[in-house]
Amino acid sequence: MLFSLFLSAQSLDIPLITVQGSAVVFANPDEVLISVTIHQKDKILSNARNAYQKQSKEVISFLRANGIAEEHIQTHYASVGPQRKIHSHEIEHYYAKQTINVCIRDLSKYDEIVNRLVDMDVYQIGQAKFRCDDIAERRAEALRLAMKNAKEKAQMMAEALGQTIGKAKIISEIQNQRTSFNAETYGSSTVRTNGTSLASVQGFAPGQLEIKSIVNISFELP
Repeated sequence: MLFSLFLSAQSLDIPLITVQGSAVVFANPDEVLISVTIHQKDKILSNARNAYQKQSKEVISFLRANGIAEEHIQTHYASVGPQRKIHSHEIEHYYAKQTINVCIRDLSKYDEIVNRLVDMDVYQIGQAKFRCDDIAERRAEALRLAMKNAKEKAQMMAEALGQTIGKAKIISEIQNQRTSFNAETYGSSTVRTNGTSLASVQGFAPGQLEIKSIVNISFELP
């Protein structure tokens, strides 16, 4: 990217100073997303299906009873089939599996909901993912601050040379900047219960979302 900027500067045939500006803003999360995996197996296919359907209904009923809205409970993936032995076509057992995506808007209920799901012997609870409602506004704020940072840096560098800066001639934003977390979140990336009750899952700290922006700007040197 910097090489491209250099070529662009050459094509303009004017003296430029090119700097990189960055900024980070923080936002409090408004909701947390988790995935709940139900996995039942049995030598008989119908038994596996019945057990999976029963547990799925129990999980969804529990979520509804704890204030999770219908639109925040979504079946993401479901499969039923045989599990064959390694290096063999012989069927070891049949399985029935389903993943349910859940959005928890009341963050104070996170520990309670996850603990109860673990007690219900769900197969796996996926990593918590945080979101905030005004993420677009926060990203725009980070971008504005990154632009300001670049200008101040260019002014400081030019002043050290006894010069000033002119208009910005080339502006580019570095893409694929990921929103990260300034938080110590739920213990491990996933909780895999495998039928074992982990009744006291604790340590939920939503912290803050870290939103970063980086830009490259070339200013004219009059």
